[in-house]
Amino acid sequence: MEREFLTISLYVDKDENLIGIPCGESKQFGIADIDTVLVLKAPYTDAQIENFIERVFEACFTKEHDDGNNVSTIEKYMKKKGFVAATADLTLISIVKTKDMYSVMPTFNDYEKGPLCIDDDERMVSGQYSQGELAKEIHDIIMVYMKANAFYKEIEEAERKKSNK
Repeated sequence: MEREFLTISLYVDKDENLIGIPCGESKQFGIADIDTVLVLKAPYTDAQIENFIERVFEACFTKEHDDGNNVSTIEKYMKKKGFVAATADLTLISIVKTKDMYSVMPTFNDYEKGPLCIDDDERMVSGQYSQGELAKEIHDIIMVYMKANAFYKEIEEAERKKSNK
C-alpha cells in the first residue's frame, strides 16, 4: 500500500553519529515512531547519509507502534527515563517524505519540553534530488543547530558559574 507520506526522526549525537527511527501505524496516534533504531557512525560521506536516510524510510510501517508502552524508542535507545532527558544531548531533525518532496525540519532543544520544530527553517528537497543535495541540508542543520547549540550551552554554563561565585 502506497502511503501519502512517511516520516522519520533523525537524531544526531555529540559525535555526529546519526540515529534513525522510522514511523509506523498507531491506533492511538495515527502515526508514531516504532521500536526500530538504525545507526550510522561518523565519519560518513554524503552518499552514506543519503543511503542511510533511505534505509530508515524503508523501515517505516514494517511494524506497528507499541501503543501500550509509554516509553519512547529514543528513551529505550538512550537508556534514559523521560523523553526530555533522552533527547537533551541530541539534535533532532524531522524528515517527511512525500511522492514529490522531502521536508527537512530542524528542531531546537528546549530543556523543559525537549525538541521543538523550527517551522521557519523548513528545508524542501525535491524527491528526485541530485546526489549530495539531501546530505547538504543535514550537514547545514548540524552546523547551525547542533554546533551553535553547543556554543550556547558553554556560554550558559560559564554564566551559571559566574553567578554562583
